[in-house]
Amino acid sequence: MTLAAGPFAGLRVVEFGQYIAAPYCAQLLADGGADVIKVEPLEGDPNRRNGQIIPGESRQYLNKNRGKRSLSVNLADPEVLAAVQALVHGADIVLVNFRPGQGERLGLDYATVSAANPCIIYAENTAFGTRGPMAGALGMDMMLQAFSGVAHLSELGPQPLQDPIIDYAAGMLLAWGISTALYHRERTGEGQKINVALLQAALMLQNNHLTHVDAVDGWRTQFLEYYHQAKAERRPWSEVMAKRESMLPHVFIRSYYGFLPTGDGTLAISAGGRPMQLRLIKVLGIDDPWVTQPGWMPDDGPAHAARIYAEVTAKLAQHSAEHWARVLTEAGVPAAAVNIKDEMLDNEQAWANDFLVRLEHDVVGGHTVVAPPVQFSKSPLRAERAAPPLGRDTRSVLRDAGLDEETIDRLAAAGVVRSR
Repeated sequence: MTLAAGPFAGLRVVEFGQYIAAPYCAQLLADGGADVIKVEPLEGDPNRRNGQIIPGESRQYLNKNRGKRSLSVNLADPEVLAAVQALVHGADIVLVNFRPGQGERLGLDYATVSAANPCIIYAENTAFGTRGPMAGALGMDMMLQAFSGVAHLSELGPQPLQDPIIDYAAGMLLAWGISTALYHRERTGEGQKINVALLQAALMLQNNHLTHVDAVDGWRTQFLEYYHQAKAERRPWSEVMAKRESMLPHVFIRSYYGFLPTGDGTLAISAGGRPMQLRLIKVLGIDDPWVTQPGWMPDDGPAHAARIYAEVTAKLAQHSAEHWARVLTEAGVPAAAVNIKDEMLDNEQAWANDFLVRLEHDVVGGHTVVAPPVQFSKSPLRAERAAPPLGRDTRSVLRDAGLDEETIDRLAAAGVVRSR
């Protein structure tokens, strides 16, 4: 098999991944030239059914599994398991999101694998980490959104985010962790185990807010006391959110950093620093001493914030979102009209920078996917091969594991391997 040149060319990855985080991580390694063998059950990764186009092929599988080889087997068969174990022992990287205890039952846990191959990098994705009262508990993105606080707190109540950002963040962290472990191995010859928990990824995504400074954040303790009491009393959610906003120490920023209504739609303004805020109020022709006078604080913060917000939105209502996006951008204020997902696949800026790529699938045909998310001048990542149909590479991978054609034919006839 000829692999595209890349930073991971020559490395073999065996992936026991399902859904998003681990498969997306492995896709990034494949984009870098690694030989990624995706071990799937006979029915395939469950994501093959999510957004299904034809039986066994879905958009959710296409966009997280390109560049891989698909090995479709029943690991309950001893002969098949022995072959897979041989693949793992000869690999550079093993990537897993096993259910609790599954790795040990299969002899594919870190202790067993590293005993056979001390140089192995064993990357594990869990929901809540490896210690504590929830170690081993199952979890998926939406559940972690709820548990971690990532869920959007709308006026109507907590709402899940449409995109599984925790899963993707965990996938990126896994790829970064593996790259770091490879660098360590290059210097020392040592393999190691790494773990990325969905909960840790969720906390990272909230890094802007999950900082408690004792001197100024006493409001948080006060609000939580109120919040737990309000839940017990079943008070309206809108009342709870209004209480929280009234207690926040920085309530002025929503006029300068957020989604605001205009004459025909919604505008995103990202004036997160004072110089940009000065430019914004100059363009809009409003006065805000919180911006113009450093150190000034109002006696009634929420009332002042409400007044400024009313003045800003009244000005914005005079023209369209596209008008304000152009005017504010020219003035040095980051601003953009809100687009919807459906528009981005035709976005000129995305195509000009090769942020999207066209691929041809063996069965589904032509399709567009998001390109590798980092661009390198010397060792580029490449999206060149579409995701594999289920079991497409079973025969070649089992040959790599040392099985002859007669044995593979026998296993296929017994229904413990799927081969196209």
